[in-house]
Amino acid sequence: MNRLGFSSLLCAVCFLLAASVVARSDVFVSSARISFRISSEKQTYKADDEVQLQYRITNISNEPLYVPQEWAATCPAVPHIWAWFEDTSGNHLVPDSTHDCLPQKQSIRERMTKEAVLLKPGEHVSGMLRLDPKSFHLVPGRYRVEASMTGWTEETFTPEERSELEKLNHPFVTGEAPASLTVILTGDLPDHPVDHRL
Repeated sequence: MNRLGFSSLLCAVCFLLAASVVARSDVFVSSARISFRISSEKQTYKADDEVQLQYRITNISNEPLYVPQEWAATCPAVPHIWAWFEDTSGNHLVPDSTHDCLPQKQSIRERMTKEAVLLKPGEHVSGMLRLDPKSFHLVPGRYRVEASMTGWTEETFTPEERSELEKLNHPFVTGEAPASLTVILTGDLPDHPVDHRL
């Protein structure tokens, strides 16, 4: 009887070890393992003032994982973390995210040293996002500021690149994590008619 119990225990341990090996081999994990939040020191801004947001990414899982920096270290660079305005009609007012660049050959490891941050469980990384209402031609009123952290997309990497990512020993966040808050713009913008529908 004891031998049967021991055999069952041994099988269970082997199963758990095998499962952990499989889990460790996963290169990408869901954004459900992180928390993404934005905040602002104030809710009301003058219409010609820059709206400054602070973002925070926290690892809420029980294992270390890589989260993205604000921009991908690629050419052209694409944002991993960005924000935009939404007006009262539900229109998304998205900033221009194009940047001039010169393509440079780099390995996946070199790219990720610029693009990724390793967070242990409970650790966080934070930064600033800036939105200029003037560049959106916004009129005074109430706006929803939406932000998103978008992780890496597995399909954009070749099998060789995924193999290199796996050698970095910890998974990379994939998928999207949204956040939002409300701001109020006051005053008038020069040379722009006021839209009284807002």
